[in-house]
Amino acid sequence: MAWLYRQNNSQYWWIGYRINGRQYLRSTRETDRAEAEKLLAQFGTIQEANRAGRLTEEFYLALTQQQQIRRIVLKAAVEEWLTECKGATAAGTLRRYREIAKAFLSFLKAGDGRPFLNDITAEEIRSFLVTLRADRAAKTVNLYRGALYTFFSRALQNGLLKANPVMAVKRFKASAAEKLERRPYTLGEVALIYDKAPDDFWRYMILGGFYTGLRLGDLICLSWGAVDWERNQIHLTAIKTGRVLHIPLAKPLRSLLKALKVKAGKVGPSDPIWPKQAKHYQAQGARRFSHVFYSQILYPCGLVPVRNGKRSKASRAGSSVAFHSLRHTFVSLLKVTGSSQAVAKELAGHSSDRVNDLYTHVPEYALAKAINALPSFG
Repeated sequence: MAWLYRQNNSQYWWIGYRINGRQYLRSTRETDRAEAEKLLAQFGTIQEANRAGRLTEEFYLALTQQQQIRRIVLKAAVEEWLTECKGATAAGTLRRYREIAKAFLSFLKAGDGRPFLNDITAEEIRSFLVTLRADRAAKTVNLYRGALYTFFSRALQNGLLKANPVMAVKRFKASAAEKLERRPYTLGEVALIYDKAPDDFWRYMILGGFYTGLRLGDLICLSWGAVDWERNQIHLTAIKTGRVLHIPLAKPLRSLLKALKVKAGKVGPSDPIWPKQAKHYQAQGARRFSHVFYSQILYPCGLVPVRNGKRSKASRAGSSVAFHSLRHTFVSLLKVTGSSQAVAKELAGHSSDRVNDLYTHVPEYALAKAINALPSFG
């Protein structure tokens, strides 16, 4: 007997059924329950015919979806997928999906009329990813592959494809240079990059990263309403994870924010501290900010190698620090200065000890201090 239900991550009604003990799920492609029930009734009719010994082949093909696949234009399928993701995906992940979808559609020159979803081949997907690999890290390209895998899996579930073409595309291996682990900054390096900051925006970003451990996007998009002057805290929902964070304000960061507030004049709670930068990040992501931090701050400080023109795999060699290293610094210093694992996890917004440990790097001076504190004997 077939049944009607609704999945949490889909706007459509679905039909569930079993054949020889195996469960099948099929989207009705209908958002209206009444229309979906009509399709369910059709299934019931086919089931009755099958039980009577008629329409056996039709019944099998209809229920296992081996009938002719419905043709849908790739661009339309992508837009439908992104719409469904809105209610079930974190804001940071959704923005990444949009960036990846835009790049993929552009690469295929996809428009309103072509190509069709079920015409996309594994070779086209592989070519797209190989093109990206020319100037992106393996980790980044694999993120693109993962997003495309998610998109095509959804299409397969909805009966729009007979197979997921991404299955035939292997993940990319990182080069030795790309396997360099992120490390925290030393206190001297933090002072150095702060001195090299070209303007108030980057001074805010560096102080914010050091004293809150917030990710680049969260700091860029922070609104004035997130700053609670009375309780001396920052309250926000992390873009990437959706976790609600409450971070006490360190004195240097509070002083800078006070000065910026005076300079900004009359602002509302929903106004970003940095309106222009927040707008750019929301539209285009972090890439430009990461490039500026690298070329105008890290390189002049002598912390990273030069990048000649277009970003290449070779240009990434030896770069073990980036803006995100401030987050590693934040977690590491919390631990070294006596904070517990629970406190470090709460402030950083980490969901597990394992993730928090990846951000913990004990500096040499702390290790030496520990050794020197051991007692003598004999």
